[in-house]
Amino acid sequence: MLLVLLAAVVGALAVGVAMGGQNTGVFDGDPPHWASRLGLVLVIVGVVIEVAAAVWIVGTGRYRSGRRSPLLGLGWSHRRRLDRQVRRDAPEADEDRALLVETADQFVKQRYLAVLCSGLLMTSVGQVFVGYAPFHAVTGGLLLVIWVVLIVSILRNARRGEAFLRNHPDFRDR
Repeated sequence: MLLVLLAAVVGALAVGVAMGGQNTGVFDGDPPHWASRLGLVLVIVGVVIEVAAAVWIVGTGRYRSGRRSPLLGLGWSHRRRLDRQVRRDAPEADEDRALLVETADQFVKQRYLAVLCSGLLMTSVGQVFVGYAPFHAVTGGLLLVIWVVLIVSILRNARRGEAFLRNHPDFRDR
């Protein structure tokens, strides 16, 4: 779904540029004073959230926490199968339990990505108000949907990872 929305954003940009850009009125916008101020505030708040989150992530070492993960050596299909088993809380009998625990741990530990995405969401919404044109509204709306879906997905996977670890405490012992 995210790929479809991203393709729509890129497609809207291509159509806007191909139609002559500024001559179509698609990119023209004269925001009211309140909209430009609100947009500027939202962009600044979004950038502050992103920078603060990045500093926090680097300071706590979270950005490098998965660099020694055994999951990095696996193929995409195997990783997707592990993800599916953790999300559904249905481990297969022949699956490596340590890899399932590592997958669930990563789901839980990657919750911080929701903070970064919320900063990007704020920045995207702010740019809609600053631009105040049809093109900015369409792309901003699509980006808003993408960021919200991503944040919900991150938080849902974190809850599912916690539930998996809680329901299978014996997997950690092996």
